[in-house]
Amino acid sequence: MKKNSLYYLAIIALLYVIGAVFNGQAIYNQSKRYTGNKQDYVDVLNFQDRLLSVEEWVYTGSGWKERDLASKEKLKSSEMDYAVEKKYSYWFIAGSTAFIIIVLVIYWGAANLHKALGLAVIAIALACLVIGVMIPMLEISAYSTNLTIPLRFSVPLIGEIDIPDKVFEGRMYYYYQSKSVIDLINVLFESKNYVVAISIFGFSVLIPFIKLTLSVLLLLSRPFSDSGLVKKTVGRIGKWSMADVFVVATFLSYLSFSNINTEIDTEADTLVGLYFFFAYCILSIVSSQFIDLTVKKDR
Repeated sequence: MKKNSLYYLAIIALLYVIGAVFNGQAIYNQSKRYTGNKQDYVDVLNFQDRLLSVEEWVYTGSGWKERDLASKEKLKSSEMDYAVEKKYSYWFIAGSTAFIIIVLVIYWGAANLHKALGLAVIAIALACLVIGVMIPMLEISAYSTNLTIPLRFSVPLIGEIDIPDKVFEGRMYYYYQSKSVIDLINVLFESKNYVVAISIFGFSVLIPFIKLTLSVLLLLSRPFSDSGLVKKTVGRIGKWSMADVFVVATFLSYLSFSNINTEIDTEADTLVGLYFFFAYCILSIVSSQFIDLTVKKDR
C-alpha cells in the first residue's frame, strides 16, 4: 500500500469514530447524572419548601439538620459525577491527540500529509461539535445564605414586640438552570419562540455541520477543490460561527443577576459542553488552514 494512499487514514479514522461515539455517550450520560443530582440538591434547598415549612419556622434548627444532610449527599453525588465526566473528557483529549500523532507518524513526508491531517482534524472537530451541543455549557443559580427575616409586631396599647429574628440556616435556592444548546432549542420551540429557536439551530448546529461536510468534500473531491464557489462558501460560512455570540451569551447570563437584591448571591459556572464547543471552533479554523495548504499543493 502506497504511503500517499488514504487507506490507513480510513482505518484509523473509523477506529477513532467508534471510540469517540462510546466516549461521547459516556460523557453525555455522566452530564445527565450530574445535572440530575445538582437539581435534586437545589430542590432540597428550594426557597418555597423552606419558607413554607412549619417545622423550620417553629423549631429552629430541627428541620434544617435533616435537610442539610440530604443536600450534602446530593451535592457530593453531583461532584463525583462531574469528576467522572471530566475524566471521560480527558480520555477524549488523549484519544484525539493519539489520533493526530498516529496520522503524523504514518504520513510524515508524504505528499498528502496536509490532506490527511485536515481530515483528521475535521473528524475531531465533528466529535467536539456533537458533544458540545448535546451537553450543558453553563449553570446559573441564585441563592441566599443564612437568610434572616426580622420579626417585629406592633400591638395596640402595648407597642412593638420584638421577637428574635428567624434565621434559615445554610443556603436557600431561588433559581437554578443548566441546559445544553439542544435543550435550549427544544425549550424555545415549546414556548413557540420559533424565530429564535430556528436561528440558534441554524447558526450553532446546521451551519457548522454544513461547513465540516464541505470541508471534507474539498479535501477528497477534485471537482469540489477546483470549484471557486465551494471554496468561497467554506471561507465565508465561518463568519457565521456562533463562537463570539456564545461568549457574549455566557457573560450576559452571568451578569443578568447583577441587579438582584444584594442579599442574594449568584453563581455562574462553565461546564464541559462550553469547552467542547470552543474546541470545535478552534479545530474548524485549523482545518481551514489545512484545506488551503492542500489546495495550493494540488495546484
